[in-house]
Amino acid sequence: MLVSDLESNSKIEAMVTSFQLDKIQVTSLYDHHEDLPSSTRMFAQVIIIGNIFAQTLAVTSKDGDKTWELNFASKCSIPPTLSFMITVLRETEFGGKRLLIQLSKVNHDGPLLNLQASFSGSQLPCEYPIGSSTPFTSDTSGIFTNLNIEEDLKKMNKHISGNTSPASAQQVWMMHERILLCFTSSNYRAGLLSVLGDISLQTYQSTGATSDLNQAICAYHDAVRDCSRSQTYCTDFAKSLLQRFTVLGRLLDINKAVEVLRDANAFTSPEHPAKAGLLNTLAGALSMRFEHKGDINDLNEAIQSMDSAISLTPNDHEQKHFRLSNLGNLLSVRSKALQKSDDLLRSIVSLEAAVSLTLDDHPSHPEHLKELGCALLVRFEQLHDVDDLNQSVQKLETAISLTPEDEPDLPLWLNSLGDSFRVRFEQCGDFEDLTRAISSFESAVTSIPNSHPDLSLLLNNLGNSLLTRFEQHNNLEDLCQCIQQFELALTLNSPEHTDQPLCLNNLGNALLVRFEQLGDIDDLTQSILQFEAANSLTPDDDPAKFERLNNLGTLLDKRFEQLNKVDDLHRSIYLRQTAVCLTSDHHIESPELLANLGSSLFDRFKIDGNVDDLNQYVTLTETAMNLTLHDQPIRPLRLLNLGTAFLERFSQLGDLPDLHSAITRLEEAHTLLPDKHIDRPRILSTLGIALQTRFKYAGDLNDVNQAVDRTQAAVALTRDNDQDKPIWLNRAGSARLERFQQLGDLEDLDQARLNELKDLSQAILGFQSAITLLPDGHSTKPPSLNGLGISLMTCFGHSHDVDDLYQAKQTFETGVALTPDNHLNKPSLLNNLGNSLAECFKHSQHSDDLNQAILQRRAAIDITPEGHPSRPLWLNNLGNSLSIRFDQHHNPDDSEQLLQCYSAAACSSTGPAIVRFEAAKRWAEHARIYQRTFMLDAYAIAIELLPELAWLGLSITDRHHHLIEVGQIVRDAASAAITANEYHRAVEWLEQGRSIIWGQLLNLRSPVDELRESHCNLADQLVALSRSLETASARNISSTNTNQLQSLGNVANQYHSIALQRKELLYQIRKQTGYEKFLLPKTISELSLAARNGPVIMLNISVYQCDALVLISEFGNEVKHVPLRAFTFQHAQDLVRALSSAVECAGRTERIIVKREGQQNPNEIFGNVLSHLWVKIVKPVLDEIKITDALSQDSLQRVWWCPTGPLVFLPIHAAGIYTQNGLTALIESQRPQAKPQAALQLLGVTQPSAEGQRHIPGTHTEIKYIRQLAKDKISVLWLDQNAATIERVTQGMMKYNWVHFACHGIQSSSPTQSALLLAGSSRLTLEKIVGLALPDADLAFLSACQTATGSKELEDEAVHLAAGMLLAGYRSVIGTMWTIEDNYAPQVAKAVYTHLLETSPPDSTRAAEALHFAIKQLQESLVPEKSFLYWVPFVHFGI
Repeated sequence: MLVSDLESNSKIEAMVTSFQLDKIQVTSLYDHHEDLPSSTRMFAQVIIIGNIFAQTLAVTSKDGDKTWELNFASKCSIPPTLSFMITVLRETEFGGKRLLIQLSKVNHDGPLLNLQASFSGSQLPCEYPIGSSTPFTSDTSGIFTNLNIEEDLKKMNKHISGNTSPASAQQVWMMHERILLCFTSSNYRAGLLSVLGDISLQTYQSTGATSDLNQAICAYHDAVRDCSRSQTYCTDFAKSLLQRFTVLGRLLDINKAVEVLRDANAFTSPEHPAKAGLLNTLAGALSMRFEHKGDINDLNEAIQSMDSAISLTPNDHEQKHFRLSNLGNLLSVRSKALQKSDDLLRSIVSLEAAVSLTLDDHPSHPEHLKELGCALLVRFEQLHDVDDLNQSVQKLETAISLTPEDEPDLPLWLNSLGDSFRVRFEQCGDFEDLTRAISSFESAVTSIPNSHPDLSLLLNNLGNSLLTRFEQHNNLEDLCQCIQQFELALTLNSPEHTDQPLCLNNLGNALLVRFEQLGDIDDLTQSILQFEAANSLTPDDDPAKFERLNNLGTLLDKRFEQLNKVDDLHRSIYLRQTAVCLTSDHHIESPELLANLGSSLFDRFKIDGNVDDLNQYVTLTETAMNLTLHDQPIRPLRLLNLGTAFLERFSQLGDLPDLHSAITRLEEAHTLLPDKHIDRPRILSTLGIALQTRFKYAGDLNDVNQAVDRTQAAVALTRDNDQDKPIWLNRAGSARLERFQQLGDLEDLDQARLNELKDLSQAILGFQSAITLLPDGHSTKPPSLNGLGISLMTCFGHSHDVDDLYQAKQTFETGVALTPDNHLNKPSLLNNLGNSLAECFKHSQHSDDLNQAILQRRAAIDITPEGHPSRPLWLNNLGNSLSIRFDQHHNPDDSEQLLQCYSAAACSSTGPAIVRFEAAKRWAEHARIYQRTFMLDAYAIAIELLPELAWLGLSITDRHHHLIEVGQIVRDAASAAITANEYHRAVEWLEQGRSIIWGQLLNLRSPVDELRESHCNLADQLVALSRSLETASARNISSTNTNQLQSLGNVANQYHSIALQRKELLYQIRKQTGYEKFLLPKTISELSLAARNGPVIMLNISVYQCDALVLISEFGNEVKHVPLRAFTFQHAQDLVRALSSAVECAGRTERIIVKREGQQNPNEIFGNVLSHLWVKIVKPVLDEIKITDALSQDSLQRVWWCPTGPLVFLPIHAAGIYTQNGLTALIESQRPQAKPQAALQLLGVTQPSAEGQRHIPGTHTEIKYIRQLAKDKISVLWLDQNAATIERVTQGMMKYNWVHFACHGIQSSSPTQSALLLAGSSRLTLEKIVGLALPDADLAFLSACQTATGSKELEDEAVHLAAGMLLAGYRSVIGTMWTIEDNYAPQVAKAVYTHLLETSPPDSTRAAEALHFAIKQLQESLVPEKSFLYWVPFVHFGI
């Protein structure tokens, strides 16, 4: 104890005749000191002439602080002329009584009291004078010069050696105190303390009192402090600590022992005679700590130390065979821990050397034989060489035969022999070995004294062998005897006995077996109680703690499976987490614990759907695999577990990287596992399932082919009587069915059709074989029946044989009847039964079939929990059946229910995205018709799948159906990015969301001239594939006819093939220098180039906020943010509704609505809308970019507006505050350079009398104006009325640069079906226009209603006829947002062409300017009777 550690205050009064000593207060200056644990008790003594004159009671620190107050019973009066000592001693549970402070009076003539303070435990005396200002030294040992300490020690030692009464504990610690008081720190004092330690240790061995062992440790400890470089003292101190560790299990003891031995080893040279013994002791201490903590580093160091000890030990040394034996045992332990065969080989070599160094009559020879026999058993367990097992039995039998019956360890050797017999029985199946094992265990039990501490262990081994025999012959008497042995073992031990937890654990295991045998839940409960008791008796630092926690978790999992009590599952997870926390990553059992915890978390995920549990399941399983060495035999199984974990997460979350990871891990497991390994079929079958799953998502035929091969190989490797054979058959059938269904679309390939029929036939046979092998209650029978039913339904789909359909229905019915409601496959069976009944209804038109289909599908939903990935499909299917019945009977209840089904499926958070999109579409369609509330949130769940759903493998029509309502999500995402000041990301997101499908189609027709100049072949291939892809993409798939669907399937396969070829070609192009980013999506640096001819203003509106993002060429890649706080989503909707009230879209002859009583004038409505747009949107943006000032005609500046959401339907281009003086708002106008063109030609198309529409005579006037203006300037072809057929018009568009349509236009609820009405009832649809490739197209004027009116369902896609013209190749397009007035349309057209044809050659890039001046003329002609409806609808797109 350093002098600075303590502060001593003595209340001492100086009297004339005596000193009065009242109390002593001791205070620690540190919050924590290793010599002063919280339980420390202190007391003080006054010693005069070697005798204790007075003593205080031992007390703990007051109020738990750091101060001890030592009070004498009465004031102690001491004559001032006497020399005396005051000693302060401390007493702890494990440290014994120790001298702490010594205060000596050093002046003999008073009355001034000078005291010298010394502190025990320091390497040199530390002195501090009390009561004097002048420090000095004094030899205080003279007081005890006649005490004869050495003689007293000899007497104490003689009593111990002579087996007479040993010294009392008080005598021992008093002697300890005397030694410390009489001598300063020195080698001499260290020798006396070491002798005292020997005496105390011998006393402990006689009495068994822990206090004696504590006192020995204190003496050895002080000896080491006095002489820290003594190998003997260090070894004695360490051994005493190890002995106490074996008794009390304190980690501090073994850690200190290892520390002392390491220090001693460090200062001991290899030549020192004690070096080998010291290394041997260090190895033993490290081995003990490894057994306790499981840290493999301790075991490695122990082996290294033992190796060094042996190398320093001559062969003729009497300890050589012991050290070889120790090394062999350590290597055996490591080989078992790490499954390292090299260690085991070295272990056996060392043990054989130990045996060879001892003769048969050597006392240690039988023990070495026993150790060798045990090591051979361990090697057998690793390498499975039966010769090792036989040699193990032989060595142990020989060892026992050489051992006298009175040998105390004989019962333990019999126990080891029983272990070898038991293992050989498990390996070879010879029941005689099990009988001999039980006989050996029984002999061990009967020959061991009842008081022997290992009796309970032997009883447990006997019980386990009886349990094994029960499992072989199912004799309940063996099970009852087994339980009796375990119960007897429990009665022999006190609750504190170290074997008690093991006995409880084994009894719990036996009760578990009886539960599994008899099904009595009480046995399971009692089993849990035993495991809980074992766990409660096991301290956290016990090496068995984590295993018992893990086992208890397993039992709770079992009870959860039985009673479905979630608390059991939660507790299981907690226990497994605790077990993991108690083990380090280096622990050999850590991977198993992590894997078990992951499994429990996955079970909980299946209950409450917490994705964190699912992710932890995968992470823990992956960690368990990563902690498994590459050469460990368990690694393939850990890879199997990890692959399964990834596969499970993929099945829940649909993340494709998980599926790829699963296949990678399973393939590695398949590679590592020996061909004849029992788990090889499981790995092959699981790998097959994973490959089949990937095929469903990626469509690679190689995957499904491998899936068939792997699952079939699993079947071939499995015996017919194997319980897993039906499962493998079921999976093989499923894989073959999958391949058949894929190749079933390739009807034009004869060989493929032969393979298809073979696959389908083999699938049916496989399922039938599995069903035959399975009893009715087997868990695998339902999926086998399900697979057979699906195969028969598939067969019906190809053969149209009604017998196949009814057999399928009967199969599903059987499956439903045999399957409990909680079975995983019950919902699928019910759903598929509903499918078969629905097919029966289609065939028979019997209402009962349809009603039954609805009942079965509803039953599937009822037993499918929320969040299950299949639930949306079940809901969608039920909605379909209800829709069919509603179409027949128009029952409002059916309408209500089918809407609920579709909405629930669309809003589900799980399930395939395509299913949710389909449900949302059907929900929306029915809701529109029957006025149900339309829930926009139904489509939000698909946003992350947008790229996948919009990829080129889908037709245009499909892509638009899947992308409905995505715009709102994109706008919200952009709003969030703006809030976070991520303006670049907001622009990129908006561009990605807006016109995503148009962007893909534009990519298909991107200019390739530059590519052709340097890579002609690549350019030509790209053009060919792109045009083929467009043709396939634009296919109409609206038909529901079965045969047509099959044909569309062929188109889809062809389309996928073309898309893949184009993808590969693009990859090759991008490998060429200078084409690394060819046709890739644009980044902000690329998007900013769009502003080179003027600012590009993106208006993002969401329910949260409205913002403008401006790209200006002068700013480079910087995005200018303009918050539009005065404008909200609600404002936009109100303005749209206001405009809707002012506009009617009945056709071009519709006149302007006059103001009726109680209505607002339409012109006033338009004025208000346009002024709102100016004040709240346009002016703030233009102010920010500083171009608001009115411009002259010669300095017109052009901007590009990119609105989103409802802003798409508002005339941003016409915003302003209008007065008598005309327009003050800016217009879209600029005069870019026109590119050189061939001879200009114009196609005029008129249809004044489209079928079902009002007559619009102004169309002829329009074309006459154009022909007059074009005379002698450009060629004009006029197609009128019946001449304007689809064929002739499209041919003319491919030939003529300019096209003018004067006809009716309609906007369809299906955007791609919006159309221009031509001859008769023919329609030139947007879908048809997009399919045209027109490389020379230049200008299109759509003088028709609604040609620039977008779909409300696809606001951000800008899907309208004018946009279609842009996509078809026209660089400049004039269209209309709403109805236009037939009387004024010719006037606008005339003014536009007048301006365009002023120059030679005519320049289409002046179209925006031409429209501007045409509108100005129209406005001037209308004054003062102006109407916004006459001119606002006209709008320009393009350049």
